[in-house]
Amino acid sequence: MAGYSDIIIIYNPHSTGSGRDLAQSLERRLEAADRSLSVTVLPTLYAGHAEDLAYEWAIKSRRPLVISSSGDGGYHEVVNGLMRASEEKSAKPTAGLLPAGNANDHFHGMKEPNLYDAIRKGKQTAVDLLKISFSVDGDRRTRYAHSYMGLGITSDAGYEINKRKTNFLLEIMIVLRVVLFTRHVTIVVNGEKQRFDSLVFSNVPRMSKIFTISDNTSLHDGKFEVTGYRRRNKLQLIAALATATFRGLKNTRQATRYSFMTTKQTTMQLDGEIVLVDGNSPVEIAIAPAVLQYAADLTA
Repeated sequence: MAGYSDIIIIYNPHSTGSGRDLAQSLERRLEAADRSLSVTVLPTLYAGHAEDLAYEWAIKSRRPLVISSSGDGGYHEVVNGLMRASEEKSAKPTAGLLPAGNANDHFHGMKEPNLYDAIRKGKQTAVDLLKISFSVDGDRRTRYAHSYMGLGITSDAGYEINKRKTNFLLEIMIVLRVVLFTRHVTIVVNGEKQRFDSLVFSNVPRMSKIFTISDNTSLHDGKFEVTGYRRRNKLQLIAALATATFRGLKNTRQATRYSFMTTKQTTMQLDGEIVLVDGNSPVEIAIAPAVLQYAADLTA
């Protein structure tokens, strides 16, 4: 296969998705193809356990492939565990993903690669991540996002959609409810107070199944997309989100860095995971180019 010293597949047994089945199916295929492979399937036991498992295997195994059999949230934990091992212990792990969630933004952003074929052929690629620094309860933290960081309505709607299995009509109803009950976000950019209904920093072309961000977005170009909707009335906002659903988000530009200050405690979402950022906290977003090895055969 690819010369991995260990292949670890992590899934959440309490998820409503197909994480367990996908993990066990891949395990059987890999072991049938090569009996010498060391394949370990591990369930998570608590919130954040996928991050701990990814970190532990990354530092104790010579050349591990750590696979998340989950949605974007579970993969978010694995990515941060691997990045922590890389920074603290100079580990050199590779990440993999079996799409078992509702949105699977990163998987679709990678053009839906076949993980088994990538492992069999020994194919991998280096992908960009978003690196975000902020404060929670007075502690400065740095986290990585594989797909997006968002404030306001689009990220709130995406979070609600990702929590459940939905159809298109239900997704539209969720978006409308969020529009009606979510308030705008106020931040300070370059010393100026700015109010946004939605502000998204993204590394993938689509967010939460229904919002197309940009056809030009890439996980390999050393940039991220900044998409902002300034505060407007509800009807204008509904019209803008309808456009985002059917024709893509507008007001998008590319950047390598972006910074702002929160004015009060603010809900931020990293790949669908909620973080409550302190008020008066500096928030720094930067691209981390080609920082994570990812198992994918992009020639397939």
